[in-house]
This record gives sequence, C-alpha cells and structure tokens, in this order.
Amino acid sequence: MLLETLCNIPAKPQEWVWQGVIPEGQLTLVMGEPGVGKSMFAMDAIARSTRGQRGLSDAEQGEPGEVILFSGEDDFASVVRPRLDSAGADHRFVNVVETDTNPMFETPESERSLHHEDWEIGSLESYLTWFRDSGAPCRLVVIDPVNCFLDATGSRSHARAMMAKLADLAVRSGTAVLLVANPSTFEKGKRGRLSATTPVLAEAARSVWTIVCDPDEPRRRMLLPVKTNLCETPPGLAFTIQDRRICWEEESVAQTAGQFLAEAAQYQRLQHVAGESELSRATEWLKRRLCDGKVYSNDLKADAAENDFSEKTLRRALILLGCRKGKEKKADGQWYWRLPTSLTSQVANTRLPEANTIPETVAALDQPSKLSESWPTSPTSTPQKPLQTGNLANPCEVDQEGTRSLACQLFARGNASH
Repeated sequence: MLLETLCNIPAKPQEWVWQGVIPEGQLTLVMGEPGVGKSMFAMDAIARSTRGQRGLSDAEQGEPGEVILFSGEDDFASVVRPRLDSAGADHRFVNVVETDTNPMFETPESERSLHHEDWEIGSLESYLTWFRDSGAPCRLVVIDPVNCFLDATGSRSHARAMMAKLADLAVRSGTAVLLVANPSTFEKGKRGRLSATTPVLAEAARSVWTIVCDPDEPRRRMLLPVKTNLCETPPGLAFTIQDRRICWEEESVAQTAGQFLAEAAQYQRLQHVAGESELSRATEWLKRRLCDGKVYSNDLKADAAENDFSEKTLRRALILLGCRKGKEKKADGQWYWRLPTSLTSQVANTRLPEANTIPETVAALDQPSKLSESWPTSPTSTPQKPLQTGNLANPCEVDQEGTRSLACQLFARGNASH
C-alpha cells in the first residue's frame, strides 16, 4: 500500500465515446428485457465510434477508433454484419471475437486460469496491448451479452472480484467497456425488476442505462438513465427500430428509469385492483348462473361474454369457487360446469328474490282500500272476513317505504278490536 499526496496527482478531464452516455476508461452497463433492442443499441454505438461521432449530433465529431466486439449470441455473417451495415459502420475498425476461438492470441489450455472469465479478461488485455503497441489504441469494447463471456452464476463476492478486474483494465487502458446484460444476469427469477437486477454490474459501472418499451407505443423504445457518476444526469432518449437500424428521435425524454418504474408499478397496482374487482363481480355472477344446476361450457362462455367477462376472468372465478367440470355420459355428450355440492346449498339458502318480486305481506299492505274493508272500523263492529297476511308479530320489520306506519296502525286497530 502506497501513500501519495493528492497534489502530486494531476487532474484528468473525462473524455467520452458518447457524450453523457459512454465514458472513456470506465464501465458502462446497458440492460433490458430480451428483445427490447440492447444489441441494436450496441451496434449503433459501434458504428458511431468507427465514424468518430461522439453523440447523436453530427457536430460532435472526433477521431475514429478501433472497436472490439465480443458477441456471444448473434452470428457475425447473418446478424452482426447486416446490422453494422445498416448503422453505417466503418468495418475497417471493427474487430470481432468469437466465443470458442481466440484468433489473435492462441492461449494453451494448460495456461488458462481456473475461472473462465479470468482467461477472457486476460485475452482482452492482450488485445488492448496489441492495439496500443500498433499505434491505433482501441476506443470501445462491447461485451454482448456479458454472461456469455464472464461468469454470472457464481457468488456475489466472486462476481465483484471479476468486475473489479474488468473495471481496473478499463481505467488502465483508457478504453470504454460497454456491457450488455439481461436484468436477471446475477439474480435468477427476478427478471424485469430493475430495483433488484444485476446489482454487481450496476455497482461496478460508472454509467448505467436501461432500455424499455414505451407502454403507449409498442414500437417505441426509451433509453433511460439509471446511474451517472461522471456528469449530471442526462435526459433519456427515444428511438424506433427500422430496417435493422435505430432511428433516434430528435426530442429527448424527460424521465429517468426510477420515475418510469414508479409509474409502471402504480399502473400495475391499479390494474391489480381493477382485476380483483372484476373477479369479485364475476364470482357473484357465476354463483347465480350455476345455482340452478349445471350449465354447458359453451353456453357459459357465451353468457360471460355478454356480461363483459373475459375467458381468463371466467376461469379464475371457476377455480376460486371450486366448480366441477363434467361431461354427459353419451356419445355426443357436452362438457358442463356446476357448483360444488356444499356451495350449491349455501347459494340456495341465501338466494335473493327476483328484482320484480314483492313479498305477499308487503303487497297486501300496499292496498289500503281492501284492508279497510276487511278490518272493523270501530271496536263494536264485527269483521266480515279475516285477512290472511301472514305473520305480523312485528310488522315494523317490513322494510318498504310507505308501509311501515300503515302496518303499525293496522296492528293496533286489530288489538283494539279484541
């Protein structure tokens, strides 16, 4: 360990391969779901580097630089070359490395270290040294995807050590290293959750970006900043993919990855609440629909569609209620659904009357002209015909507007007559 006074260390301005996005001599991480356009972005960055373009504007020009591409998933002839052609890359500056061969430096199997990624990092350092000694230093290294070349299945401590070696190599060589990764590279089962994805890569990288689909426009992609340690947080960018190339929009996106994820999480919560409400409504409808017995599957689906229930919601409601599926015992028997026996009796006991049905007692009480003829008008008169109104032991329980007071009066007059 050496102790050095800071005044003896000269300040070094930060240079950029892509202004605000890809810094020289540092690790840059770009992540996103499979198929979202990460490799297309990497091809665009390679093309701009070979043309000496340091951003989206033609005014940001510099010297063209050598590029080393580690591509572990795409074929160079049928995929990589056509994409770089469409992006306008100068192929004289593009150097590709295959996963199973080492065309520039042959390293015997016995000399490779125990961990495969140590050999890959050692090979990369040999490549960078060769370019520097030849007078054409490498400007950009792209590793796509990172887990094809570096071990992404070990422990976090091992992964941190691996990334520390790669970051140190980038600083010593002054070369920008662009890592392309899926969100679940180091944490399986958590794909799509940016807050828990690739923590080791994100810690080591000085510039972290994510590519997401615009929820309002499926073909539109957004490149959003996650972490920028070397400058103020730049605005996001938007693009579409056309004819194997990226078409950037002129206007920037005033949104960070954190803001995008917060809005996405809120939207998912609202969708969940709406889905649960829809499921509850479908469950109650299904109880009433099946309370009289089995219903054929096709009829049930048609009825559900008429009530604006999707087949997915219908299936969830059937499972939630524990409904039974059966088939008629005949040659052309149809499939049907029915409620479980325990639920059938429960629904039958609690079944509400139809909307247009009025209880007989309430209907009788709602006809005062007939009731006045049946009951005596004075204590000495005799009733002509007894009125069958059912049980009126507590007529105040009748919950119909305009009949409660009438029932109480009739009950009092009946007691007075006796």
